[in-house]
Amino acid sequence: MGLTCRIEKDGSLTVYSGSSCLIGNMYPGIDGHSLHVLQIRKDEKKVVWVTEYGNISCSLQEEEKDSFGLEYALENYKGPVHTLHFFYRADTTADGFYQAAEGMGRDTGYYGRDSILKKGTIVSYGLCSLQYKEEFLTIYTASQKHYETVCELDACEKNTYTDGSGNRNMETVMQLSFDVRMENTNREQVVFERVKFLLTASMEDGLEKAAEDIGRNMSARLFMSPAYHWCSWYYCYQNFDSIQMKEYLQGFADVKCSKDMKYFQLDVGYCTAIGDWLEPGERFPEGLEAAFKEIKKAGYIPGIWVGAFMVGNRSRLYREHPDWVLYDWEGKPVRPWITDNEPKPWGYQDEEYYCLDTSHPDAMSYMRHVFTTLRKWGARMFKTDFMLWGLQDSSRVKRYSPGKTSVEYYRDYLQMIREAIGEDSYWLGCIAPFLPFVGYADGMRIGGDVGSSWDGEFGPGNMMRCLTGNNYANHHFYQTDPDAVMLRDFQIRLTDREINSLALLAAVSGSCIYTSDPLHRIAAGRNKLFEFIKPDRRRKPSLPFLSEERPEIVMVQKEKKKGIVFILNNTETELKGVYALEKLGIPSDWHVFRFRTGEKEELWKKQLVVTIPSHDCRLYLISEEDQITPDYERLWNNLQ
Repeated sequence: MGLTCRIEKDGSLTVYSGSSCLIGNMYPGIDGHSLHVLQIRKDEKKVVWVTEYGNISCSLQEEEKDSFGLEYALENYKGPVHTLHFFYRADTTADGFYQAAEGMGRDTGYYGRDSILKKGTIVSYGLCSLQYKEEFLTIYTASQKHYETVCELDACEKNTYTDGSGNRNMETVMQLSFDVRMENTNREQVVFERVKFLLTASMEDGLEKAAEDIGRNMSARLFMSPAYHWCSWYYCYQNFDSIQMKEYLQGFADVKCSKDMKYFQLDVGYCTAIGDWLEPGERFPEGLEAAFKEIKKAGYIPGIWVGAFMVGNRSRLYREHPDWVLYDWEGKPVRPWITDNEPKPWGYQDEEYYCLDTSHPDAMSYMRHVFTTLRKWGARMFKTDFMLWGLQDSSRVKRYSPGKTSVEYYRDYLQMIREAIGEDSYWLGCIAPFLPFVGYADGMRIGGDVGSSWDGEFGPGNMMRCLTGNNYANHHFYQTDPDAVMLRDFQIRLTDREINSLALLAAVSGSCIYTSDPLHRIAAGRNKLFEFIKPDRRRKPSLPFLSEERPEIVMVQKEKKKGIVFILNNTETELKGVYALEKLGIPSDWHVFRFRTGEKEELWKKQLVVTIPSHDCRLYLISEEDQITPDYERLWNNLQ
């Protein structure tokens, strides 16, 4: 390897690995168009593109080996800019591409060349990674405090010629753009966050280093203990009330696994309307302060759900303060939800839901009061939901106090919330943009809601792809949250095999562990499973097949002399696989043991051979020693 960047005679940039061109014809653009350049000024380290509106410059910054940075700036630029393309439709010949999602449930993960062509366009947020045979180029910005940055890969096949017999020669054309969204904030002088290029021998290594750099630069919160708690949503949903809460708290007192839980979180349904967060509804007539006292008396830390940007049209908040919500340029409220048909969300009667305008000082003061009061009442765990609603393009809405980008308004709001809830509160973001939340959230939902069956809208398919796709962010940005672990053995269509597979997946991934099931009613074996997967400290697995499109999920947790290999068959057919220890990141002279039996696996040419039924999994213990005694009480005791 040997990553370099060269400024060419025509003012474009070229990225090389040795003598191989990775990205060529890197040239800036604005709002989907190439620049109309009047003059180019350049030397070996800087190029300036002079336009009729002002200058755009790029300085080449030295980094460590096999890396460099590009620092872009606007200089006396007086033209309108919604999206500045640091480079626009540059040429590349990648063999694979890694897409980072903007937020919860969005497309993410690795795409090989055929999949890239099939999709045509892939949009990645904040960072991306390109595969060039055995080398991987990760591109990212180390901070996203002011602007949303977006990578876009466009691919198609073009006919280069047709011979006399009618045969066509098809050539794959790939073009890469890297953009920063300024949202017409009219800033004449800007030095943007450095765009970094990092060449590594594996895609996982590049993503991990990028995520660590981003987390460090955005002051990621990584000191809170891993989440292990209970949430009211995924069994009772909005119907949970104070009577059930008292029954659950009393019942949990006799359940061993519940004694280690830290938080007891109430979800939506406790207030009179969405937006009137402090007004007690019929399900909690005595109010949240009384509920929190009951929770604390039972030995748990109270947690609460808040839709921090949400305002229902029937709420007293909207009725008395219609100027506190965002409006479009036609004077209509921004309406992320229109709910004038069935079913009504959460049992409320609102026909429309609006987005709070956090640039309004009174709206901000109101929400500060809400969060400060919830903390005063005893809450120390906060789940804020539908947080993507707040990332509204500033060029498309009328704000009470204009002039900032959506990311800047967003982070101002997050800063206020963190100040109100305190540094000692665990904050879980949900339906949120991932990168703007770094530095404020302790945990982050990454996949769509899971439910009681493997198939259908609430099946685990999206969650599994998002869990592996966002593994690089886990414990670099915050702790990832794959959603609740299903444990109940009634009113559920998940099989024993599927429940076990999904519970172990959540555990081995090092993500948040929680459930909504009535622990005092479920089978004893399910309680033992919840106790078995309790986290002991922050952990994250390696994904040895990250840069391959494979049907199964393979995760490896490795300590100095011990480790765990987890393989999940998430397909509809039986899986037969062969895994070389070296490929798994395991020394070839280590030993592999089947967890359920403790018996040593017979390896074939230092390869693990497995057969796994559909939706089932295998858990293996790996060790430098040739004998082990499995611990069936707690998963992580097997690494001690």
